[in-house]
Amino acid sequence: MRVFGITGGSGSGKTTFSKIMSELGVYIIDTDVIAHRITEKGEECLKELADYFGNDILNDGGELNRKRLAQLAFADSESTEALNRITHKYIKEETIRLIEQTDSDIVGIDGAVIIGSNIQPLCEFIVSVISEKEVRMQRLKERDNLSDEQINLRLSAQPDDKFYIENSLYIIYNNGDLKELQRQAQQLYKRIKEV
Repeated sequence: MRVFGITGGSGSGKTTFSKIMSELGVYIIDTDVIAHRITEKGEECLKELADYFGNDILNDGGELNRKRLAQLAFADSESTEALNRITHKYIKEETIRLIEQTDSDIVGIDGAVIIGSNIQPLCEFIVSVISEKEVRMQRLKERDNLSDEQINLRLSAQPDDKFYIENSLYIIYNNGDLKELQRQAQQLYKRIKEV
């Protein structure tokens, strides 16, 4: 079995690339989906978050108030580290469980923060999807209905292309259309299958 990471910044097209890889036969594990699942009502991770950040991160029904957690967790670096320390171990645990239960011979772990995280050691190599800033801004405008200021804030908080290039075995340049992205995905899939 070959396990690799798929990453990239907001608006790069990482999710679209993962979807294409899935259609080609790669078993995709989406760490965003896992992050939502482990913070559902009654989950151990949610209890640990409430112990650390306080019960006001929960709404009246006992579910996570994501907006409130974000306010507290991103208020300072210590709180952000605590959020990551708590959630990342549960994300890794669930990722390992999913890898172990699949009979697929190629697994892609899709995550915004794989490089340098506790998920990276699970990966044989990293594939990063990168796009020019203008292209990413346009996609984020259309997808999330954000202002230029909000987009710039989001993008400036993320690593630059150089970071992804230096830490990845494969780079997917996603400045073109869907057909071009599919072509690159098919090439990469073929290369992974051959090794």
